[in-house]
Amino acid sequence: MVSKAARRYANALLVTAIEQDMLEDIKEDMELIHETIAGSSELSLFLKSPIIRNDVKKSALEMIFDDKVQQLTSSLIAILSDKSREGLLFGISEGFMKLYNEHHNIIEVDVETAFELNEAQQTSLKNELETVTGKTIKMRIEKNEDLIGGLSVRIEDTVYDGSAKYKLNQLKRKFTTAVE
Repeated sequence: MVSKAARRYANALLVTAIEQDMLEDIKEDMELIHETIAGSSELSLFLKSPIIRNDVKKSALEMIFDDKVQQLTSSLIAILSDKSREGLLFGISEGFMKLYNEHHNIIEVDVETAFELNEAQQTSLKNELETVTGKTIKMRIEKNEDLIGGLSVRIEDTVYDGSAKYKLNQLKRKFTTAVE
């Protein structure tokens, strides 16, 4: 969940990136920042720690990102450091990616399947979801053998469960209530 403050910074960054015609470059920066912080619980704790001085955090962030990100992103990091808000950096990267996806009419979808989908099945599912949603689909597919058969699709806060496990549980509930 992205905080309101992180969302505001992310929105300002998106608007500025669009104005400066740097949207794709800043997207890459935000992906790098997100992956770096997500991949290191120590870095995440370091950035959120109230004990560590801001100048130490700022120096560390410069060492990690300065030669790898655009000047606009470096400026954002400097502003966050000056305001003692380095802990928002991960949330800002998440918020930026969500806003980027909205701007490009992209929606992320999580799919759980009981079996591996081949390329044709993945393409077919993606095309069907794009037709239903009217948006470009970015799918994350995960195998979950507990589903027994079928698949489960999560689009934002809505889950479409077509798994055999779900259907069996529905039948079980029907029979249980019919017996009582």
